Amino acid sequence: MRLATVIGRVTLSERHPSLKGERLLVALPWGPKTAETGKDHDYSIVVYDQLGAGVGQTIGVCESTEATRPFEKPTPVDAYCAALIDTVFFQAEEPKRA
Repeated sequence: MRLATVIGRVTLSERHPSLKGERLLVALPWGPKTAETGKDHDYSIVVYDQLGAGVGQTIGVCESTEATRPFEKPTPVDAYCAALIDTVFFQAEEPKRA
């Protein structure tokens, strides 16, 4: 699982029957800054959401085979919103000991 920020929603005129009633979100995965662009992300992904994440919210995203695990029947999903993240604490260096 990795963290991502929701930047929008996907609207479909037709969808696969297994996706009925759920939402698709557009999210930017977190990552290290790239030297060429200086951005924290390279691309956006479409995420299947059952939890009700909103734009600007941080979410935990499972991708690939792990994204299909919550479903009983095969479902065409590449990324799944597995968690809504309230806060993130990151400490870049270990604290100095006296």
